[in-house]
Amino acid sequence: MNMKRYFLTILAAALALLAASCSDDTVHGRIDQKNKSVQIPQPVEVTSVRSISGGAVIKVKIPDDKYIKGVVATYDRHGVKVESRISRYVDSLSVEGFADTEEHDIEICSFNVNEEKSEPVNIKITPNAPAIMTVKPVMYAATGGVKIHINGNADKSDLAVCLLRDTVLSHENMPVSEMKWVEVTTLFTASDDITLTRRGLDTLKAIYGVYLRDHWGNISDTTTAVLKPLEEIQIPKSGFAYFDPGDDNVFSISSESSIYPMKGLWDGSGISSSPHFIAVDVIPLPCWFTIDLGCEVELSRISTWPRQDYPADIYAGGSPRDIEFWGSLKTPTGEVGSGEHGFESNWVCLGKFTQPKRSGYNADGSVGNITEEDRLYFKEQTEYEMDDAIYPHAYDRIRYLRVVVVSTFASWEMPDATTTTLQWGEVTPYGQVFK
Repeated sequence: MNMKRYFLTILAAALALLAASCSDDTVHGRIDQKNKSVQIPQPVEVTSVRSISGGAVIKVKIPDDKYIKGVVATYDRHGVKVESRISRYVDSLSVEGFADTEEHDIEICSFNVNEEKSEPVNIKITPNAPAIMTVKPVMYAATGGVKIHINGNADKSDLAVCLLRDTVLSHENMPVSEMKWVEVTTLFTASDDITLTRRGLDTLKAIYGVYLRDHWGNISDTTTAVLKPLEEIQIPKSGFAYFDPGDDNVFSISSESSIYPMKGLWDGSGISSSPHFIAVDVIPLPCWFTIDLGCEVELSRISTWPRQDYPADIYAGGSPRDIEFWGSLKTPTGEVGSGEHGFESNWVCLGKFTQPKRSGYNADGSVGNITEEDRLYFKEQTEYEMDDAIYPHAYDRIRYLRVVVVSTFASWEMPDATTTTLQWGEVTPYGQVFK
């Protein structure tokens, strides 16, 4: 009898739970049936419309109805019906992806927990010009490849930059659609003003084309140019050696016998593993050191890698922020001269740079938000291009390369700092070798 009473008690509890579940008439209702107490929702009120690149932002006022789940905008994009939704806790929705500046019809409805829609509110929007219309890429020949300058992406839209090539020069005056294009590469950016480079191309003259593709598959017109990439090689590092004429001031650089020797800066180890170059002690600002390249060269660019096993120093810590490259054809004597930093007159400035950041720094120079594009560029693609339009001696023939670290990210945040620690992985120069 006690056992029977026990089972009856369990059964009663189970039935009570089931009844509670079945009678739950809350805002969300049952999953397998509609909430019959919910009425068709009232329409929303559109309070403002603001045009953006390729679309618009629509601000709405949602009726005071606890059963309303959100708001949906329905519109035609390239012949396909699409939707943009927001929850009841958000007051603005975006309609995006238009490839023109024409007027477009938008239908806006509230919807409830049963996915029933209100009577639509119909409005018209006129998008601002999308990035594929405002950005006009410019191509020009570079050492080892082609450069593409992107400017005019004010909203920093995600763009794919598609580079094409036709090697038959007689096709130059053909319609773009009839050219025999071969895809060279696709580069990606969300920057407003940036120069992208594709290396590793042969030096033959060819017709190059470039077009832009946005997040929604819209494409721009194709820009063409006949270009001849300039010859470029990686300067052979087998002849590199640390050279101290007596005026290098990196007093705390680890010795060649340590686990972090100076040669770790150019022996390839800094790209992927230890040992890599690192000055663990305090060094003065600015500091510099000199590399004997072992041959006479004209440099076109210098690639750098950060310390690969120390991710905390991405745009932070002891990674170099502001750097300079100087060159000399004559063997430096170390004598104090009248030049900048007290350099003797045989040193020429090849260029002064700030560590590039694809998304840009804040207006006050602080790092700000770091995007995935920034991270990739910092860790694998940092390059400093020589430019004789800015530095007249950028392409001078040199044998000795002097690297000047003006600031690290840590020291930049402390304007009165006169010392810093330095962490760096690899320095790789490119250009032409003469003897």
